[in-house]
Amino acid sequence: MSASFRTWVSVMGTREYVRVLRLLETFSLSELTAAIEYALDIGVIDAAAVRVIAEHRKESPVALFSLDGRPHLRLVNFEATDVSAYASLLSGGQP
Repeated sequence: MSASFRTWVSVMGTREYVRVLRLLETFSLSELTAAIEYALDIGVIDAAAVRVIAEHRKESPVALFSLDGRPHLRLVNFEATDVSAYASLLSGGQP
C-alpha cells in the first residue's frame, strides 16, 4: 500500500475505505487501482469520486452516428444555438 493511500485511509477513515473496497464488486483490481491512483493525483478523497473515475475509464467513446442508409434524416436541419442569450444569466438576468 502506497504512502499516499495510507494517508488517504487515515484522513477518510474506515467507513470510506470499506466503500472503496466494495467497488471491487463492480470493477477489477487493476481498474480500481488505476482509479484510486488518479483520484489521489488530483486530490480527490472519497469513494464516490473513485467510482465515477472508474466508470468513466470503463466507458467506450460514443461512435459517430452515420447517416448512410437514412436519407430521410438528411432533410432535418437545426439552426445553430444563439449562445449570446446565456449572457443574461451572467448579468443577473439583465439583457
